[in-house]
Amino acid sequence: MAVTGVSAQILGNGAQGWSVRGSDPIEIVFGGNLVTKYHAGYDAGKPYFYPIMGPSGENMTRHWPMDETFEDEEMDHPGHRGMWFGIADVNGYHFWHPVGEGAAKGRMDGVIRHRGMNGVIIKGGAITIRTKSDWLDAAFPEKRICSDEREFTLFYREDGSLVIDLNLKLIANSGELTIGDEEEAAWAIRMIPTLRLRGKVAQGKIVNSEGARDGEVWGKRAAWVDYYGPDRAGNPVGIAILDHPENLRHPTWWHARDYGLLAANPFGEGKFEKKADRDAGRYVIPTGEALTFRYRTILHEGDPGTAGIAQAFEAFASE
Repeated sequence: MAVTGVSAQILGNGAQGWSVRGSDPIEIVFGGNLVTKYHAGYDAGKPYFYPIMGPSGENMTRHWPMDETFEDEEMDHPGHRGMWFGIADVNGYHFWHPVGEGAAKGRMDGVIRHRGMNGVIIKGGAITIRTKSDWLDAAFPEKRICSDEREFTLFYREDGSLVIDLNLKLIANSGELTIGDEEEAAWAIRMIPTLRLRGKVAQGKIVNSEGARDGEVWGKRAAWVDYYGPDRAGNPVGIAILDHPENLRHPTWWHARDYGLLAANPFGEGKFEKKADRDAGRYVIPTGEALTFRYRTILHEGDPGTAGIAQAFEAFASE
């Protein structure tokens, strides 16, 4: 299935600034060099970014299962593809793992179908790409559960850090939406194995805005979380995700696993908080209304201090 809107076109000056080319995947290029690819994800059940090139020029997301030639990577959780948005329970449908795994979670299988581009804007050193998606019953794809509108903005900071902003509107256009309390939800990334806390090549660390570190970060609320350590070439790098104050239940909870998964999740209170009711994170979007998510992802050199992640959050919060 072709992706509409960008097939066989190149926008912008690829030699000096941002450009977009291709259909599936949609390639995002800066200065003639690939920055990332946005895949429609028909085989994965959801759209995702892969690879994502960090400030050192090295890819910073896990290659598997898209590329199986890297022997240092663990072959687990095939639904963890690059960087993506998904939710494990929407009206009883599973939109996180691949089709076929919903039943194991007590859910029906759902798929998020990329429906095309809503526009590309290149202005002021940044590129903005707008897309739309339908959330469907995997067994009966004519049945729409809901839809979304996505806006991704990419730019480089003066220090060379790559910034990827997400503004996603989840729209209840097929009836009321009930989002269940699950630990697997919202904006997520699966990173290179050297940034993991455990594993044969793991050298990573985690810190959040409240000062919690490593294993203490999982399930805690924070304005931001940073996973940092060496990339495959040994360069000190990090990946920070920032939760905007206007988001639902800010500061959000974090599904931050020691095997290289980081997800900002406002729906997991019952899973993360020991004293909370098991359905405390449940949320309902009435028919015809929408819920907006805003996250900033920063792929940076150095550690969170040298990269100024705390200051970057203050700037993001004021936008």
